[in-house]
Amino acid sequence: MFGILSPIEELFNSSGPFFHLYTRGIEDEVVFASEKDYAMVNNIIALAISQSNCRILAMSIMSNHLHFILEGSPETCLSFFELIIVQLRRYYIRHGNGRAIEQMKPELQPISNLMQLRNEIAYVIRNPFVARNDVNPLAYKWCSGYLYFNPLLDTSGIDLNSLSMRAFYTFSGSRLLEKPAEGAIFVKDGVANPASFIDYKRAMSFYDDARQFLYFVFKNIEGQIETSRRLGELPKLNDPEMLSLSFKLCRTMFRAASPKELSDDKKKKLALKLKNDFCASNKQIARCASLSLSEVNELFPLSAPSQ
Repeated sequence: MFGILSPIEELFNSSGPFFHLYTRGIEDEVVFASEKDYAMVNNIIALAISQSNCRILAMSIMSNHLHFILEGSPETCLSFFELIIVQLRRYYIRHGNGRAIEQMKPELQPISNLMQLRNEIAYVIRNPFVARNDVNPLAYKWCSGYLYFNPLLDTSGIDLNSLSMRAFYTFSGSRLLEKPAEGAIFVKDGVANPASFIDYKRAMSFYDDARQFLYFVFKNIEGQIETSRRLGELPKLNDPEMLSLSFKLCRTMFRAASPKELSDDKKKKLALKLKNDFCASNKQIARCASLSLSEVNELFPLSAPSQ
């Protein structure tokens, strides 16, 4: 006998399809280097989605790659991305690194169930937080993390359609684009307000409440690891997350409460697990497996700093 679906599961099953569209990080390149660059990319994304038949549920603009969680057909999602690239190409040929823009190729991964959708939204929100020590994922303005469950969210702005053509050219970086429909995008200080073009309310509807949303962003380490592997990326966990994982592995692998209770041999087995399955650095392993750094460097000499 089949179980009864929750209202959110029924919503997921009657919605979609959903996709994670992203580009690989361009190695040794910084494509978006300044606040002006980030603002222009943000504005171009806003214009592209206003012309598309898909929805953005989550977004992250990184210095050398992009992430989106989209709802729409594969064709509309890829068309949305192509609109972004066409305009970025025009802009950066004149103002920046046009060669790097040509390297930004879309990868489109389908999202097949509700748990995966929650994990992937959280993964996109965490992306700047994982890459940079100075980022609060719920406050970083070039990522959608601050939009959800935020009673203080600023949704204000001037209707882009009401701007003069000169102001619109400055906003879009192009004289070839047309203004969107009235009410499609709101602008504040020359930047499209993400609250006006990201369907954050739609994204929120797939979580029970704010507490569950925060769990997926900050606590569901296994979900983050699963998502990174599915995307062909290396898991990236900070020290508190790696420590929490090591305690859990102690319980599941050795029935011990903490790494300190393990024998030296078991500590080394834990270290191998952290390195091989979770891409921990040597310093992280030393901190999380209760081993000295010299012992860890002997275990993993290729990861040890050169003398």
